[in-house]
Amino acid sequence: MKRIFTLAASVFILMAGALFAEGTAEGSSVAMGDIAEELEINFTMGNNSRTMTYQKANPLPLPDGTIITQGDLKPTWQYIEKQLGFNIIDNAVQDQKAVEMIDIAAATGFTDSTVYGGNSIAESLMKYGALGYMVNLKENLDKMPHFKEYLENNPEVAKAITAYDGGIYHVPYIAAVGKFARGFGCRPAWVKGLLDSTSQLENETETITVAYEGYWDRYDNNVIALQNAASRNGVLDREAALKALLDYIKVTHPDLAKPSDLYLGETAVYDIDELAALLRVVELSPNTVSKIATGSVVPDAEISPYFVRQSKSREDLLRLVTYFDGEKVYSSDSYGAKQYVDAKGNIKFSYAEESFLEKIEYIRQWYSEGLIHSEFADVSTKDNFRKSLLFSDEIDGQRQFGFMTMDWVMSTTTGTEKVEMILPPVTTISKAGINKFVHYIENTRVIKPDGWAISTAAPEDQKNAAFLLFDYIFTEEGSQVQSYSIPAGLEEGKSWVGPDGKEYPMLNQWTRDTAKEFKNGDIAGFLRDFMGSFLSIGYPMEIGAELQVTPPHGFDGWALWTNMGVISPTYDAENLYLRLMPPVISLNEQDVAKLGSVAVGEDQTDMIFQYITGNSSTVSSVSDIRQKFVEAGIETYLDVYQAAYDRMMSK
Repeated sequence: MKRIFTLAASVFILMAGALFAEGTAEGSSVAMGDIAEELEINFTMGNNSRTMTYQKANPLPLPDGTIITQGDLKPTWQYIEKQLGFNIIDNAVQDQKAVEMIDIAAATGFTDSTVYGGNSIAESLMKYGALGYMVNLKENLDKMPHFKEYLENNPEVAKAITAYDGGIYHVPYIAAVGKFARGFGCRPAWVKGLLDSTSQLENETETITVAYEGYWDRYDNNVIALQNAASRNGVLDREAALKALLDYIKVTHPDLAKPSDLYLGETAVYDIDELAALLRVVELSPNTVSKIATGSVVPDAEISPYFVRQSKSREDLLRLVTYFDGEKVYSSDSYGAKQYVDAKGNIKFSYAEESFLEKIEYIRQWYSEGLIHSEFADVSTKDNFRKSLLFSDEIDGQRQFGFMTMDWVMSTTTGTEKVEMILPPVTTISKAGINKFVHYIENTRVIKPDGWAISTAAPEDQKNAAFLLFDYIFTEEGSQVQSYSIPAGLEEGKSWVGPDGKEYPMLNQWTRDTAKEFKNGDIAGFLRDFMGSFLSIGYPMEIGAELQVTPPHGFDGWALWTNMGVISPTYDAENLYLRLMPPVISLNEQDVAKLGSVAVGEDQTDMIFQYITGNSSTVSSVSDIRQKFVEAGIETYLDVYQAAYDRMMSK
């Protein structure tokens, strides 16, 4: 049974009709054909809050008086239904992980739905597409003119999603490519209180046993060497650590108006050693910093100078390795993106590189000194460290306090006014031929390994509905629906100019107020969990909503990085070492067979963290970790991925 279109859908299809009827290579006309009354979608993320169906116990009242209750399609998807003229059926098991969903669907030939999608499944969609289970979108771009235009204007996206056989089988989540992602945030009041005067200093009795010896020979004196020399038999106290740092800043950076300027604002030029020196002072000053945080000294305060958001984010700690001469950690915004291309075009695996592992030794030394949160790698701990260490100062009995992290700007600065985003440490990037010290953030927004695809087993009318949906998301309205959740989310007819000079639709007050009520002001979380936008479907995300709701002290961080010309990787960088990798390198059956004997993966990653924390009985050095990679077949792994990457880039 075919759907009778709503007026809105009919208008959309009539307007697109000329494009849908573009000539094929043979010059013939292409018609969309019948559109199904219902489109069945199986989209999962392993989180029942982040599906198309509303799963919250508390109802959500919309501005027009509509009440969204548990089990309803979320407002965004109800709006899309009305615009396109067919019903959307959410077939997802609401809390199922995407990889589990794909495996189950594959066993039955992808016959229970038309559209399959989720997070971190691009590799599977490519694989099954090349095997004939997913529609080759490249052969159907005449039915998706807006998506076609997008790929023509963004060839790096087209290349990044092309499978080994030359087909395109999924539409990816394109997450504001070219914009900064995570950044460094810290408590500036601690930096100023410790370095700029003695008025806030309290007596301190904490000590650390020095282990870190410093990395750079950038100046005549290295600050870590000076602090170590000031220790007594290798034991460093706050007085000695602080005096050594202040003396060093005075001699080495004489043009700074005050010592804190080494770390804060546009004058920040600190390197990884100067950061370690500051972290030592923070660790040794629990009385001082707890008083700055709460107004009075907190007895037995526990200080974590550097921390990650939670233990499942433990690999974020390794982003610090970047600041030891620009060492590669991740080639995309994903812990799984450990492959990268060196300056000569050779595929490398970051965790297995000797130069990377050598720098892990420094992180181990930091951990042994107490500069890193003690529980960061304990995967049995589900605590949100950012919340407990940064956002909980006002809670009675609070004893744990964190100083610095690397995380998303909006959510971090929304959580507390006490944190500001600062420039990253300066570093050289000698493998890229950059031998001067520059501000560099390896973490930037990218094409994600997320998205959705269309099953070849689906009836033609359902495929046509899917083509219509996929293309609609790449229209101006469709993109805004996903990025802002219109019409409920926007102030009609009003725009807002971002720091990049671009005009973005303006979020309305209802969205801001309701996000505060239902999601503590987290706009991205509110749009995903309650409205149904911002999901990892195939669409080009705009950053406008995030920029608008970032508080001024967070927004200033974006402006700071932009104004100071912070370098970050791009998809079209001429220097291969600074080029982002595709979200997935497409493997054929022969590649997969060759990798059957390879065991490169989580086992070695676990060993790295066991070594850092001193909890390994089998790994006593980074050389041991390197040997484990060799035994796991890293050379075969690299050979396979080199061939696959070269093949992919030639398409």
